[in-house]
Amino acid sequence: MKRVENSDIFMEEQWTRRDLFGFIRTTLRVAAMHPWNAGNRKNIFLKHTFVFFDLCYEIFNYFVCAHIAVLFICTIYINYDKGDLELISNCFIQTIIYIWAIFMKLYFRRFNFNLLNDTISLINEKHQTRSACGFTHVTMAGPLRYSNLWAKGLIYSCQIAALFWLALPIVYRDKSLPLACWYPFDYKQPIVYEIVFLLQGMGQIQISAAFTAGSGLYMVLAILISGQYDILFCSLKNVLATSYLEMGATLSELRMLQEAQSVADAEVNQYSYAVEEITPLEELVNQRDSSNIRDFSTSFNRAFIRCLTQHRYIISVLRKIEKFFNPVWLLKTGEVTFLVCLVAFVWTKSTAANSFIQMVVLGQYLVLVLFEMFVICYFAEVVYQNSQRCGDALWRSPWQLCWKQVRSHYLFFLMNGQKHFQFTAGKLYNLNVERFRSIITTAFSVLTLLRKMDARG
Repeated sequence: MKRVENSDIFMEEQWTRRDLFGFIRTTLRVAAMHPWNAGNRKNIFLKHTFVFFDLCYEIFNYFVCAHIAVLFICTIYINYDKGDLELISNCFIQTIIYIWAIFMKLYFRRFNFNLLNDTISLINEKHQTRSACGFTHVTMAGPLRYSNLWAKGLIYSCQIAALFWLALPIVYRDKSLPLACWYPFDYKQPIVYEIVFLLQGMGQIQISAAFTAGSGLYMVLAILISGQYDILFCSLKNVLATSYLEMGATLSELRMLQEAQSVADAEVNQYSYAVEEITPLEELVNQRDSSNIRDFSTSFNRAFIRCLTQHRYIISVLRKIEKFFNPVWLLKTGEVTFLVCLVAFVWTKSTAANSFIQMVVLGQYLVLVLFEMFVICYFAEVVYQNSQRCGDALWRSPWQLCWKQVRSHYLFFLMNGQKHFQFTAGKLYNLNVERFRSIITTAFSVLTLLRKMDARG
């Protein structure tokens, strides 16, 4: 733990409230999954012009993704009877990807935007910026840093993979396209080729943005909620210290309580993402307000109610996240299963054709699809584990010193706070690391079937 020299308990917070979704919101806007903010423009004409161009950008994105999906469907139809399973599988991959991107854009922007906006606003406006005053405290600095690192890592990796597809025609120099699909005209004509290449390039960038924006937002939400759990855990751990401070305890009383609580400080991995900092006793004593001296029961009730309020807030946000994402993840698990088996199949066929660059690109696709699904399952597991640890955090306080006064409150919280929360896919099955393993097993079972079909011609 880190010692801070200038604690500001009961004063201005060290961690000020801010927008926790700046980066991921920008990614959603690039993917046309969130409206660009016109701001508080006083000029009505400029405001309506901004909204008009935002609508045009959204429609253009739908056109780019939809026309490429239609072209791949036509390619499958034309080549269905020719027995080229590799080509058909490749077209199926792109068709699934582009249809999924259109669905995500519509779901986020048109079908369920109000719930998404309410969830983001609720977290931005109501999240606890730091834990209650006590011997130690945590802030949202760590969770915000980790959420940005994870989101940027996922999004930048997918953008690089998308650019690899655009690099293939440049390497071959044969006027080929990043996406090999049928066109009803000769796309190799001057100007026409450049326009088609630009549209496909725009489509690949939009695919990357749409895929990563949805999973990235979910990942950011899970990390930030884990940060709220960290704040709750620290507040529960320091609930008796908070009570002592509010009732105006002396320095000797605080020191005795701190010694009793110090046993719990040796425990590792108490928090998922937050960094715990120690506040010097002298700073705590100097920040007391002598006019607010109360008896212990009253002070403890006030401190404990704040913890209960924080716990209810976390559960309410989790329910909103679950309501928004559970239908998406139901379809996502099926999409990932088919994509993994199809990409792996085309990848193995590409090795036989000695197409090294194609192997690299498809290998990136396979890794990124698996990583995205792993992220979804892993952070669902993180939230589930945190939802079970509230009682552990409460027992870290030196409860034995005041057991008679706090017994009923502790038992009430332990009975009601141990109910775990689990993200689901369509309310049909839970999302966790075991589900990720099951998806991989199913995908490679289908891959084995595809390879047997290909071997039989």
